[in-house]
Amino acid sequence: MNKDSLIAAASFSPDSLESPGAWVGHLPFAWWVIRALSPKIFVELGTQHGNSYFSFCQSVLEAGIPTKCSAVDTWQGDEHTERYGEDVFIKVNAHNLEHYSGFSRLLRMTFDDALNCFAAGSVGLLHIDGFHAYEAVRRDFETWLPKLAPGALVMFHDINVRERNFGVVQLWEELKTRYPDNLEFSHSQGLGVLQLNNAPKEKRLEWLEPDSPEKLQLINYFTALGSRQSERCELDELKREASGLRQALAERDAARNELQCIYKSRKWRFLMRVAPLISLFKAASLYFGIGKIKKTDP
Repeated sequence: MNKDSLIAAASFSPDSLESPGAWVGHLPFAWWVIRALSPKIFVELGTQHGNSYFSFCQSVLEAGIPTKCSAVDTWQGDEHTERYGEDVFIKVNAHNLEHYSGFSRLLRMTFDDALNCFAAGSVGLLHIDGFHAYEAVRRDFETWLPKLAPGALVMFHDINVRERNFGVVQLWEELKTRYPDNLEFSHSQGLGVLQLNNAPKEKRLEWLEPDSPEKLQLINYFTALGSRQSERCELDELKREASGLRQALAERDAARNELQCIYKSRKWRFLMRVAPLISLFKAASLYFGIGKIKKTDP
């Protein structure tokens, strides 16, 4: 492992971060792992706001590695993310075009349709974060397996969620037995990482091997960085809320000052003096019928 890149991961700060932030605790690991692998092709299944995807892209850009990135999503939502509007895709697309258009593309389609966009054995890193029901996530893995390069790395988010029909935890328990070179993070809803068994010797990742002393070190290190990243994002959110509150208070004070200026004006004092007379005149008009126009026969 490159110790310099591990140290650099501690200072990672995402250029794009939107709520909800379930992936926030894994951003430093994403930033580091794509540098460690330098895959020819990286694919993410399920992107929504782009928190995870853009952390990978940011690392590719900053490191200058020749990775081609693709995000696959319909940008409509599902029963786990809930349905959302077109504004989500518009914002993600704008950020991608502005920063990463040279090596990144957004494939707005189903995961099955996107299979035709990749050659067999070409994808070196696959992140699966789509619909989280067991049958769905198992299908995502099995249908994309032929597209994976020998020794490819596969990541599964939400392996630590046991509610709302999330079945990633079940699939992950099965895959850990089939693919012993793996590690898992329990924070930020859990992230499972495995390497396919057919890795050439020069591409085997020792830090994923069952008895690797580096594995526990990596887990502890990126768990700590993830916790720090989450705290940083929470602090940034509090700052934004505080800024919004200050703006609202400033607008309220400005409106109050404007009202006070009106109340002190000569025109306002004059209106307040004549207002009772105007009201009395209106009442009299109604009572005596003043101002009514009588209809006459032609």
